[in-house]
Amino acid sequence: MIQGVILSAGKSERIGFPKALLEINGERFVDFIIKRMRDAGIKDIIVVLGKDIDLIKKEAKLDAEIVYNENWEGGQISSLRKAIRSVKKEIEAIIFTLVDHPLVKSSTYKKLIDIWKEDKEKIIVPLYNGRKGHPTIFPRKFFNDILFKELKNGARSIIRENIEDVRYVVVDDEGIVIDIDTISDYKKFIKKK
Repeated sequence: MIQGVILSAGKSERIGFPKALLEINGERFVDFIIKRMRDAGIKDIIVVLGKDIDLIKKEAKLDAEIVYNENWEGGQISSLRKAIRSVKKEIEAIIFTLVDHPLVKSSTYKKLIDIWKEDKEKIIVPLYNGRKGHPTIFPRKFFNDILFKELKNGARSIIRENIEDVRYVVVDDEGIVIDIDTISDYKKFIKKK
């Protein structure tokens, strides 16, 4: 079994508004990602919220388990750790993404999971035109490293330290590398949809 994880605890300084609540095709980013994960067959999904938890809970549907990261100022790795601590015992791996990567196709989630099923010990990282992106799959055997190692570069440190356990998967999905960090990013990639 694999669990979906969406990290959405940051303060969205450059946008000045929670990225989870930006809209794409009439849906909030966070709900759009949840729907795409569900379409790929992911039943268990955790959304990690932080600073704007009350507003996001009020404005989004959030058809997922909500986990509050009280240490949201600790960055993405603190949210990933919070999610891992909330994962059910029977879960074999997590497939995690960031709320500012909403354009990943359902077929990409499915393809990455299908590849992971071939070797459940591998970290799965998607590639588009040679660029690494999200979502990434981490098997349970790496959970303790994520939780307890000093990771100066976040989860990327785990990938770099375990390169022999990484499987890169080429996908035809630019969404894995599209990061909506600013209003200009939003206008460029989302408004045209």
